[in-house]
Amino acid sequence: MNAQLKISISYHQVWRAKQYALFLLRGTKEDSFTKHPAYSHNLVKHNPDMVTCIQTDVNDRFEFLYIAFGCTVRSFVNCCKLTLVVDGAHLKGNFKGTMLLAITKGGQNQILPVAYGICKSESTNSWTWFFQKLRDCIGNMEDLTIISDTDPSIVTYVANIFPHAHHGVCGVHLYFNIVSRYGKSKTVKAIFWKACRAYTVDAFNAAMDRMRRTKEEVWEYLRSINPETWSRAHFRGNRYNLMSSNSAESINASSRHVRKVLILLLIDFFRATMQQWCFQRQNFAAEATTTLISWANNIVKENTCTNWDVHMISRHRCEWQLDGIPCGHVIRVLTVNNYDYCSIYALKAYYTDTLRKTYEEPANPLPKPSEWEIPDGLMTVRPPIMDKRQPGRPRNTERIPSQGEGPIRKECYTCSQAGHTKNNCSGRASGSGSSRTRNPTRQEMVNNIGASVSGSQSYNANYCLKLP
Repeated sequence: MNAQLKISISYHQVWRAKQYALFLLRGTKEDSFTKHPAYSHNLVKHNPDMVTCIQTDVNDRFEFLYIAFGCTVRSFVNCCKLTLVVDGAHLKGNFKGTMLLAITKGGQNQILPVAYGICKSESTNSWTWFFQKLRDCIGNMEDLTIISDTDPSIVTYVANIFPHAHHGVCGVHLYFNIVSRYGKSKTVKAIFWKACRAYTVDAFNAAMDRMRRTKEEVWEYLRSINPETWSRAHFRGNRYNLMSSNSAESINASSRHVRKVLILLLIDFFRATMQQWCFQRQNFAAEATTTLISWANNIVKENTCTNWDVHMISRHRCEWQLDGIPCGHVIRVLTVNNYDYCSIYALKAYYTDTLRKTYEEPANPLPKPSEWEIPDGLMTVRPPIMDKRQPGRPRNTERIPSQGEGPIRKECYTCSQAGHTKNNCSGRASGSGSSRTRNPTRQEMVNNIGASVSGSQSYNANYCLKLP
C-alpha cells in the first residue's frame, strides 16, 4: 500500500482490513460450524447415497466429522483394487484440527479419495471413530489391505475394526526412520527398496544378507520389525504396487493452501475436486479404445521379452509372479504356448470397461447458500475448544515478507562472522578470529572484584556482589 498507492497506514490497519475482507468473503469460524448441518443436508440431497456424519459433545461443540461420496465408495468396492491408504494432515486455519483420509487408486493408477474426516486431534478416539464409519460404508472386506505410516497404534485400530484386513507399513516412512537413526546412504537405500519390493522370500533374504554385510545396524533394525508389514514377499495380503502412502501425501500436498481456510470451504474444496476429477476421467475412459487402460497396456508392452528361455512344468503350469498385470515371465510363457493376447490375464481393475464404470457416477455441485434447503430440526454445532497445541504439529514457515523486507542476517557474537551463531562457532574453542571484546565469565568478575580490594582486610567478593 505504501509503495504502490502512496498511502501511509500502519501494519495493523492493513491487517484489520484484510481480516474484515476475509470475513465478508468467508464468514467467521463460528459460521463455518453452525452452517455445516445445512451444508451436509444439501450435499446429500444433490449427491445420492452421500454419507455425512457429525458428532458433538454434550455442549453441542464439534468433535468429529465423516464424509464419503456414494459414487467413490461404490467404485472402490466394485471396480478398484481392495487397497486403502490412510493418513492424517494438520489443519492450519483458525481451527487447528486434523484431517483424516482414506485413499485408493483406480485402474489408471489415479488417486481416488474414498472417505475423509475432520477431528480435533489425531488420537485413539478419532481414528477409532473414523474406521468405524469407514467400515459401515465399505463393509468388513475379506481381502482388504490398509497401508499407513509407522504409527503402531493404527495396527490396533485396524485389527479391532477390520479383523479380516491386512495392514502394511509405508516403505517411505520406514526408510526415513532408518535415515534418522543411521544417516543417509545410497547403497543402503537401494538395498532396502530391493528387499521391500522383492516378490519372493529368496530374493528378500538375498537383499537382507547384502544389507548385513553393508550396514549391520540397519540390518538389525529391520530384523526387529515384522517383515509381514513392510516386505511384499512376506505380506499376507496383496499390496500390488502400493509400497508407500504417497497417494495420501499427494492429497495433503494438493490441499496445502486450502487447509488454512474454514472447514466448510475445505469440505467444499474436496467436493469440487471430485466433481472435476470424475468429469475428466469420464471423458478419458470414453475415448479409450484398448482393452486394457493405457497405463496398464504400456506396462504390458514394456514387460514383453522374446529372449527369455521358458522351463515349463506342464502346459498349464509354470512359475511366475503376478502384480495384477502380466509380468515378463507370464508374457513369455503365453507366447511360447501360442497365446497371442496376454491382457486377459490382467486384473479386472485394469480394464477400460472397469474404468468407465469407476467414474460413471458424477459428483454433483451445490447451489448457492441462499438457495439451500433448510429443514427444521437441524442439529446445533458450535466451535470446539482447543486446549493446547497438538504434538507433532509443525510451525508455519511460509510467511510472505513485506515489500522491501530483507532476510534476517545471523551474526556470531563471538567472532562477528555471518552465517552462524555463537553456539556452533568454530572459533569458540580456539579463541581465534574474535574481534569483539568477550564478556567476562562470572568467576572472572568475582576474581577481578576481589583483586581490586586493597589492604590486608579479609574480603570475599561473593558476599558483596550478586551476579545473575
